[in-house]
Amino acid sequence: MSKSTNTKSRRTRTSRARLGCEELDDRINPTNVLTYHNDPTSNGVNAAETALTRANVNSSQFGKLFRAPVTGQLYAQPLVMQNVAITTGPNAGVHDAVFVATEHDQLYAFDAASAAPQLLWQRNFLDLSDVNNHLAGATALTPVPQADVNTSDITVEIGITGTPVIDASSNTLYLITKTKETVGATSYWVQRLHAINIQDGADRTAPALIGTTTGANTNATSIYVYGSGNGAVTDPYNGTGNPVVQFNALREHQRPALTLVNGVVYAGWASHGDNGPYHGWMVGWSATTLALTGVLNTTPNGGLGGIWMAGGALTFDGTYFYFETGNGTFDGSNGTGTGSNPAAPAPGPVTGLNAQGFPSKADYGDSFVKVALDPATSPTSQNPNGWGLQVVDYFTPFNQAYLNSVDQDVGSSACVVVPDSYGSATHAHLLIGSGKEGVIYLIDRDNMGKYGLQNAIVQNTANQLSGSLDSAAIFNGQVYYVEGYGGVAKTFTLVNGVLSTTPASKSADAFAFAGSTPSVSSNGPADGIVWDVDRGTNQLRAYSTDSYATELYTSGQAANGRDDLGAAVKFQVATVANGRVYVGSGTGDPNNALVVYGLLPPPTTAPNAPTNLVAQTASSAQVVLTWADSTTPPNTPDTYSVEQSPDGVTGWAPVGSATSTNFAVTGLSAGTTYYFRVRGHNGLGYSGY
Repeated sequence: MSKSTNTKSRRTRTSRARLGCEELDDRINPTNVLTYHNDPTSNGVNAAETALTRANVNSSQFGKLFRAPVTGQLYAQPLVMQNVAITTGPNAGVHDAVFVATEHDQLYAFDAASAAPQLLWQRNFLDLSDVNNHLAGATALTPVPQADVNTSDITVEIGITGTPVIDASSNTLYLITKTKETVGATSYWVQRLHAINIQDGADRTAPALIGTTTGANTNATSIYVYGSGNGAVTDPYNGTGNPVVQFNALREHQRPALTLVNGVVYAGWASHGDNGPYHGWMVGWSATTLALTGVLNTTPNGGLGGIWMAGGALTFDGTYFYFETGNGTFDGSNGTGTGSNPAAPAPGPVTGLNAQGFPSKADYGDSFVKVALDPATSPTSQNPNGWGLQVVDYFTPFNQAYLNSVDQDVGSSACVVVPDSYGSATHAHLLIGSGKEGVIYLIDRDNMGKYGLQNAIVQNTANQLSGSLDSAAIFNGQVYYVEGYGGVAKTFTLVNGVLSTTPASKSADAFAFAGSTPSVSSNGPADGIVWDVDRGTNQLRAYSTDSYATELYTSGQAANGRDDLGAAVKFQVATVANGRVYVGSGTGDPNNALVVYGLLPPPTTAPNAPTNLVAQTASSAQVVLTWADSTTPPNTPDTYSVEQSPDGVTGWAPVGSATSTNFAVTGLSAGTTYYFRVRGHNGLGYSGY
């Protein structure tokens, strides 16, 4: 026990899966997470989670299992695949595997079901002895230093940022690396697409060289479109004398997650900060040969228009692709200008569009874009935005000029394909997305609305989000958003094609910039849990999908920091599969790690008694008690009971409980002696005092 006279302290020792698109069902196991936000529609739902329930996701039964250290920050979402036949290293054999890519150009495969970190293999894309990793004659090979891109958006270094994608049918993982390479006296910034055998980490085939750029913005790349936009050069490919816009491997940031559809890998790009010249790009490659299949530029005759989306994916509804673009050139005008009242456009004709309502110069800044395959075109015979891919519809908010002038990108958020069961007879196929302004747009995928004096879409819901820097999740008639510029998590109902104009529920927890991308786990329609990561408190959080007001768990609840995540990474998405939750952590080595949560092994005994109880005066009416835990997992206490006595022998009475090893006792009288004792508790009983 501890005795305290409230003028000084005295210390005594005491004892104590949702399935993906229908076309892909035959190759996606619902207990695998092979792509960003679970499937090509990006709904964020794993509806085949049977181990984690609302009853057992609490700090008594659920918590951190281990940290697996890695080199480099983890901006990419971890991916999980079951029953992988590992063919290399001391742990060869069949494993459930979790794959982690980092900004230090590293790819790791860990055992996804082990009780402690177990590395299956590691691929180092900075290995000069591997000819697939670098240009011929390179003498230095590193990730791209932060200083080279002149922004602190990603600190220290840039390597692998966009979430990879896995083809389960061929055991192949696709990712894009970014490196700085020195050949002779010249520095090159280089991007490559790799096809990795997930059984051993080796390349399936030689990587595709996406492009190289030197310090003078001189580009060597097969990715180009005809146009006079920012950074354009005279055609070096076909000798036409016309201007072309080339891919710039230094300026372009491969931020969005990769998408795999019908044997083609697709990737998108934005920028590092707003440092140009840059454009939004969407590019496809054959999954087997890595040959180019299509190139699309969002602003071929302008600039910017990056496909950023806070790391979200190019979504796919079974026929068409969708993405959002950031600030940049848009050819249309309706008289709104850049005034201070963007909700009230000045009347006037809409200009800058062609007869079909598309931008006359094919520039789509601040837009939702719908893309189809275009097999009739080629690198030498292009459509207005490129070849192999074409824009077939779009939506641009009526106040685009205002949004562009005040840096309120539409494309700060990713759009999500809404399941058809939430549509109406009038609008059967929906798309939902938001942006920095915080307006939630509900769009008909069959008629997206294009551009005009007002938003010709199904619905837009304003003044309900502080901004959106995430991908929404959709489950059981609700849409889940977390405010991006400080705020809370919110649900909105979506029934018969109508989104509620105010939130159906809100979290009591606040979230720091940049909010969170929700992930949902459930067992069919039952036991729905929505998972979020907050950078302000560095917490993993779990809520009932019925209401964000019902919090089930946070990683800050357990005693003694047992479940601490460490520093949460911006835009990190929690991956939930097979009874476990995988989250990236760390803002610098050696603290970078994959952190794994799951159901804790049950205790085998009651906890040992706490030790080293200390009472420290905090004020004339308060003392702070601290103590030490003396038990190792899984028998550690879930809670501690604190009791007080006037003489240390009789009259013991409870004054509170704690989940950590400290407790403040208030309402005391100065000059009075008090005695305290503490004991721990777990599922098997109480410790001694």
